[in-house]
Amino acid sequence: MAAETYGLISLLPALIAIVLTLTTRQALLSLFAGIWLGATILVGWNPIAGAARGLQFVVANVTSTFNVKLLLFTFLIGAMLGMIFLSGGMSSVADAIVKRVGSSRQARLGTSILGMLIFFDSYASTMISGSVMRPVTDRFDVSREKLAYILDSTTAPTASIAVVSTWLGYEVGLIKQQFDALGIDKEPFIVFVQSIPFRFYSLFAIVLVFIIVLTDWDFGPMQAAERRAREKGKVLGDDANPLMETQASDIETPDYVDPRWWYFVSPILVLIFVTVFSLWFTGGGMDGGSFSNALEDADTASAILWAAFAGCGTILAILVGHARIELDAVSDSIFEGFKMVMFPVAILSLAWSIGSVSQKLGVGDYVVSVSQGIITPELLPAVIFLSAAIISFCIGTSWGTMAILFPVAVPLAHSLGSPLVMGIGAILTGSLFGDHCSPISDTTVMSSMFAASDHVDHVNTQIPYAMLAAVIATGSFLVSGYTGIPVSATLLLGVALLIGVTYFLSEYVGVTDEIGVAQAFE
Repeated sequence: MAAETYGLISLLPALIAIVLTLTTRQALLSLFAGIWLGATILVGWNPIAGAARGLQFVVANVTSTFNVKLLLFTFLIGAMLGMIFLSGGMSSVADAIVKRVGSSRQARLGTSILGMLIFFDSYASTMISGSVMRPVTDRFDVSREKLAYILDSTTAPTASIAVVSTWLGYEVGLIKQQFDALGIDKEPFIVFVQSIPFRFYSLFAIVLVFIIVLTDWDFGPMQAAERRAREKGKVLGDDANPLMETQASDIETPDYVDPRWWYFVSPILVLIFVTVFSLWFTGGGMDGGSFSNALEDADTASAILWAAFAGCGTILAILVGHARIELDAVSDSIFEGFKMVMFPVAILSLAWSIGSVSQKLGVGDYVVSVSQGIITPELLPAVIFLSAAIISFCIGTSWGTMAILFPVAVPLAHSLGSPLVMGIGAILTGSLFGDHCSPISDTTVMSSMFAASDHVDHVNTQIPYAMLAAVIATGSFLVSGYTGIPVSATLLLGVALLIGVTYFLSEYVGVTDEIGVAQAFE
């Protein structure tokens, strides 16, 4: 059966997995339930054969070259953090930062700025910003949910619009592919840059972070989480199950060790340097091209894997050579670090698999076919954005969504005479929506992981903010499509709406501590 003939049924596996994850809080079982259902549909509704096919999806995703490198990267990061905990370096850095950070707002603002400064790769940004700032935000009673939200909203959204990032090559490559096929004589990189002002969702998501951080205008479940943290000193809820957490009793710094701030800073700097160098090197930088061109062809998975290995080697040398910690203790800390990331590794593996199942069922084809029935040139950008948002939320990957939509949406925009720059911006920013807030997205999982937040709590608290930015982004595409006013005016109007609606929700809707996103599905 061809993928496109599954129709509405193609949405079921992802929706079942998402609903079960949010309502039962059993992420692993929920994700596999979605995989099993999708595989069962693919094999003709035979549940036993579906289980076997589901396992094939998991094996295929776990063993793919890119994914296995990312999993190894995650394990190495766990090992590095375990050794850093053993050294006492993270506590030392936290103490130093706390002396310079005088309030919760400054801690949140520092996290937001750091997340944007490390713009060249979303994975590296999430890992570094979360690891550095989590002890600081804990000191100032910032909820882990808020930390995860800040990480999630200042990493991928920033990397996706940066003109020097690991996303650039993929996005420009997709544009070039369609321009070549359609005979469009335009420079893909220039069109990429021109589309940035039309990345309404990406830009509004970033702006909303700073509105929330600077004003404390929280709403929905996040308001309850922040009130709990401020009034009770609980950065985690009572029933929270952090994706990555360690207890002081698990990894203790020996009494004879004098923790130094550079025990933490050194491996992190090595990690950053080797990441940047490896991106340049794997992209052919040795051949004499520019750094920006090298990023277009960089092997991201290999680059961050080498960087994590270099970071582990650095902290290992410090522990043995300077701190004089016994190898038995070092080995124990490495295994404790592995334990910290076991659950995220399992979540990532199943999240990738259900994304593959959804693609095999033809989610993208179905959503696009439904959208095509209501399209006019003025409406097209908004329809493209909503289609990308739905697909990315269901399959949990922005890059996969881009690959699905570009061959359909760009030719359609070209044939209808709709502005190509706006349509391309709609694809790129709509694809980010699911990457930003879907429970099965790897970046959402990694934000929960490095914030040491409960994954379901992170999704519950973030979705209202993501939906607000998405609704205003949809309106912005409609305004731009129908009125043709300058995009700068549309952006200003959107930001003004963000400020006004955020204030209204925070002041008049009240705290949502019992009814969350999960209950909305019941």
